[in-house]
Amino acid sequence: MPPPARRVRACLVPAIAAAVLIAVPGPAALLAASPATASAATASAAGPDLARGSVYLVQPANLIDGHYAESFPGYADYGLTLDTAFALAATGDQDSTLEGIVTFLDHNGQDPSGSTVSDWTGVGTKFASGGSIGKEALLAEIVGDNPRDFSGHDLIAALNASVCARPSAGSGARCAAPGSYAYASSVFDQALGIMAQLRAGQASQAVAPVAYLESLQNSDGAFPSLIPSSGDQDVDSTAMAAMALARVPGAAAAADVSSAVAWIAGRQEKAGGFPGVGGDSINSAGLAIQAMSLQAARYRAQIGAAETFLAGEQNADGGFNADAGGRPDSDIRATAQAVSGAVGISFAELHRNLSGTPPPAPHRTRPPHPDPKRSVNRRAPAPAAGTEPAAAAPSGPAPSDLAASGPAPSGPATTAPSHTPSAPPATSPSPGSSPSAPMHRAFADVSHDSSVAADLWRAVIVVAGVAAVVIALLLIRRRRLYPSSGGGR
Repeated sequence: MPPPARRVRACLVPAIAAAVLIAVPGPAALLAASPATASAATASAAGPDLARGSVYLVQPANLIDGHYAESFPGYADYGLTLDTAFALAATGDQDSTLEGIVTFLDHNGQDPSGSTVSDWTGVGTKFASGGSIGKEALLAEIVGDNPRDFSGHDLIAALNASVCARPSAGSGARCAAPGSYAYASSVFDQALGIMAQLRAGQASQAVAPVAYLESLQNSDGAFPSLIPSSGDQDVDSTAMAAMALARVPGAAAAADVSSAVAWIAGRQEKAGGFPGVGGDSINSAGLAIQAMSLQAARYRAQIGAAETFLAGEQNADGGFNADAGGRPDSDIRATAQAVSGAVGISFAELHRNLSGTPPPAPHRTRPPHPDPKRSVNRRAPAPAAGTEPAAAAPSGPAPSDLAASGPAPSGPATTAPSHTPSAPPATSPSPGSSPSAPMHRAFADVSHDSSVAADLWRAVIVVAGVAAVVIALLLIRRRRLYPSSGGGR
């Protein structure tokens, strides 16, 4: 029997409301995008204005309370927060704000939902994500902090413990393959974990992860976006893999880097950009610059063209569009990766000394909560060249399919040199949660690190909105064809 009118209305109103909630961005996104109405006139011909890009990233609408970025109002996106911190570390012109972010993360500051960076990484739990732990540890290493005592955990021991010894069965399993990190879902995850391990002097523990990353490379030099391999070829992921492998000693890794960078350079469009799912992607251009800067002398012309492309996609508010040729709306993730990329220093080598840098004045809401037991001076020097600190006991349970083993590679582990943002990098010798992980991690970092995933997320939003409208129209048509009977029951 056809539904009565009231029942139709009861279905129609939620459908329309769902379409509005899905399709309309939250207040933070509207605030962030509203000033971006024209291309920046002050960007130099050689490249974008990175100082204005940094200012955009630290605007109150984009860096909530000066501590974290959001993808949904009220929920910290810790992957995006770390992207923002990497960008500020690269430019070096917002050190006080960067110190505030680092302090918030180190002290497990909470967002309004009560979530912390440790909730996002899952460190110390059975849901610990190796890629997320690697990304957090990498920030600690970049700013000269101690990744073995950060956010209340030994992140390096946890990262070592997340290396898989064998694949796990089932969809969304913990381990994709031997050498992958627990719950690693992308090449981004794998590359970030390797960078963090090698910067911490964990050469032997990184052997299996490096071997697995190398196994994902296609014969033409490209890397896929997802783990296990999805069979695609992705500029962003290839750039991240190249940065990680550039840290690995030996001729084989050097050859892998050369072929990866050559493939990236061959994907450059006439306007200087690089293709993404939604067109020429600003994220891809930034990451491509970092990768090509590993061999800057060979790719100087391509780097310059990419910098000019980015300058043309910078808006009046200092932010960058997500994709070229669209409506000029500044995007936080695109801006973070464009800014850090345009500096041209690999994440595996980036260093920003924050010793003696005071954090900004405390904000009114949700300040970090210092642990009186923790040392006031958190900064720790990087391990000496050729050394490998002993691994501490893991901070969480170590399942049977996880291990950190393998022979050490020939040659000593490298250490990260210090760079200044204005100097070009030397030629070589850079967010996800699992389906079974806690639900807050799905809300915390919905778009992942890759522009491919971000573009797919936007596509899902559009499809969901269209589907809601179609359902509403069908319900209206049904009501007209089958008027309700029974006297308004």
